[in-house]
Amino acid sequence: MSPEAPVQIVLACSQCGRTFAQSDLVQIAGDLVCADCKPAFLSRMMASGAAGASPLAWRYGGFWIRFGARFIDGLIFMVPILIFAALLIPNMIRAGRQAGNPASAPNPAFAAFGVIFFFLAFFLAGGCYEILMLKYRSATLGKMACGLKVIRSDGRTLSWGVCFGRFFMWNVVTSGIPYINTVLMLVSGIMLGVDDEKRALHDRVCDTRVIYKQGVA
Repeated sequence: MSPEAPVQIVLACSQCGRTFAQSDLVQIAGDLVCADCKPAFLSRMMASGAAGASPLAWRYGGFWIRFGARFIDGLIFMVPILIFAALLIPNMIRAGRQAGNPASAPNPAFAAFGVIFFFLAFFLAGGCYEILMLKYRSATLGKMACGLKVIRSDGRTLSWGVCFGRFFMWNVVTSGIPYINTVLMLVSGIMLGVDDEKRALHDRVCDTRVIYKQGVA
């Protein structure tokens, strides 16, 4: 009995649609491209402003540099929030006490409203900060301090939808849901660490890449 021939995987080029053996295709920024389409594909990406270089030359930001950028953003954003909370919360507690009886406990409904209002204001302020910075600077202040920027997989700058989606995926889905966030943040960190393009969970969903502004791999 003759040995069976190995099964050959056949895939389609994302540009021309022709099928090739997997070994005849190259992956560029998540797209499989054949040898015939590769030069034109790279030319289009460079012409669209893809960080002044082809995706093959990008140097991706890894786990620790991105953690440092998040830490810096936290410091920049949390300091004014804590000052605001230190000034606002005592005044709200005093205002919530029953008139004429300073020793009484704060009104529970008023206190609950104050806490909800504070967290909503904190969330909206964080959303405006991150979305606007990504849209107009392609990076938050923390990423700028670490020499990073966020782009699409084809090198384009971010649209409003992508900026919002990236904020929502990280701050609500990945890290904002109690108990589930522990698992999702761990999974996202592992993805970032093992992926060739250093994509976290929100990068995969929003088709973004975090790269260094200067230097190539």
